[in-house]
Amino acid sequence: MSDRRRRHFAFARLLSTAVISQALLSAASFAVGLILIRSTTDVQYGYYILASNAILLLVSLQTGFFNPPLAIRMNQFDRKGRGALVGGLYRAQYRSLPVAGGIAILIALGLWYTHVLDAHTGPLVLVTVAAALAILHREYFRMVLFAHRRPQDVLRTDVFYVALMVGGVLAAVLTPAPAVTAIFTLSLAAMASGILLSQTLRRHEPWSSEGTQGILREIAPLAAWPTAGAAIHWAFSQGYIYLVAGTLDVAAVAAIAATRLLLMPVNLLSTGIGSLMLPLASGWLHRYGAPLLWRRLCLLALGLAAATLCYFAILWLLRDWIFATVLKKQFAQRDELLLLWGALFLVMVVRNQLAYLLAAQGRFRAQSLLTLACAVISLAASYWGMLRFGVAGALMGLLVGELISVIGIVIISFRNVALLSTAQLRTQ
Repeated sequence: MSDRRRRHFAFARLLSTAVISQALLSAASFAVGLILIRSTTDVQYGYYILASNAILLLVSLQTGFFNPPLAIRMNQFDRKGRGALVGGLYRAQYRSLPVAGGIAILIALGLWYTHVLDAHTGPLVLVTVAAALAILHREYFRMVLFAHRRPQDVLRTDVFYVALMVGGVLAAVLTPAPAVTAIFTLSLAAMASGILLSQTLRRHEPWSSEGTQGILREIAPLAAWPTAGAAIHWAFSQGYIYLVAGTLDVAAVAAIAATRLLLMPVNLLSTGIGSLMLPLASGWLHRYGAPLLWRRLCLLALGLAAATLCYFAILWLLRDWIFATVLKKQFAQRDELLLLWGALFLVMVVRNQLAYLLAAQGRFRAQSLLTLACAVISLAASYWGMLRFGVAGALMGLLVGELISVIGIVIISFRNVALLSTAQLRTQ
């Protein structure tokens, strides 16, 4: 086998393993959502979505802060340097998370005591804090193993995590508070999986217990903008859920989340590939340059867009049977929500891939500013849309924001590639 074929085979193996891992998690999320939709009230399912989205925000912030330095520096350091980097970041996380969690619990107890939170939302907030701490610990070690390009190790622990999570939710729907119990079992599953991940990493390449001193200050200039970008992107890609709950009600959250659940297979493709794309894009940029990286990202985006269209066509033809038999629920504006989610996922899979050029170049400031503009426009449009069109208006605003984001990424990327190509021609 030639070197080129070996490289292509290794790349395909990495991507396929990452996609399988994400497929497993997406299948578990689908199963959890389906169990809650079929076996609980819309309000209980809405509570679960609100709690899980809050956890997603924290995971996005941690990923935004830690992942760029890991992806970029792991290719540059030797074994000792990598151990110091991983150990330094882990020590910073280990010291800060208990403090942050304790403060959050005290605030939640205070809000509960003053009746801002009630008998339903008070326990929900407390278990959400516990689940967030466990999941952040787990996600750190997943991130490090992906940076080591060892998705097969992540996959093995994900199987265990999924089994515990789905089993816990099956038990949760038998309790008087399904949402609270489901989030609690999620924290137990994440805790057990995090321990397995840390042991796996220690066997592969142990991290330094001392770590790099002052690592947070060292990476802050690089990590600040992607972290801000992650927070801003969450505001219009997930934060609209809280806008829906405040403007309409928690049951409307269930309608949006249930129809979104049907597009989960599209999400697994994009997210599964995305877990490895930043390290790969950084390597391609270093070896081949921005123009070739841009072409590869465009081809990948085109392929994912075609897969999205094929899947949605099948979903649309089977929608009556799916809502009547699979979900056993009917929602107001069902078809409008499904069409809007189809358009959103089509735009999102394209945007997710094209954005890796700017990320690999370290253009996080430009990405964050673009995302901020999109978030402001999107949330304002969603609020106006809900007042005028009801629950479907929330997704209309989200679609406006995603379209502006893609257009902005394309314009900035074309400008960067053109400038780099001109500079290379002048040096030749």
